[in-house]
Amino acid sequence: MENNQNSCSICHREILPEYYFCPNCGNNLREKPAEITMVMQIGWYALAIFLPPFGLWPGIKYLIKKDVQARRMGLMMIILTLVSTIFMIWSIFKLLGSYLEILNGALY
Repeated sequence: MENNQNSCSICHREILPEYYFCPNCGNNLREKPAEITMVMQIGWYALAIFLPPFGLWPGIKYLIKKDVQARRMGLMMIILTLVSTIFMIWSIFKLLGSYLEILNGALY
């Protein structure tokens, strides 16, 4: 018969292989995979697009995870944040340029 149990490296209590934390001492046994729903993805992507600087931190957080889906989501958030930031800076310069043209026309 196969032994499906391991022991915690801190308290040495027997644990099951599917445990993420030791039930006795709370030791982190392995990283829990990120739970990523479609609604969560849409929310994070919207944050990255409409509030670009705030999309970098969660993007980096998901990018460093071992889960492939989380890494893909993190990369997408960083890309959306960068594209949105570039577009926002370009829009601001165009807006300021048009205001300067109006101001120069009014002065002369």
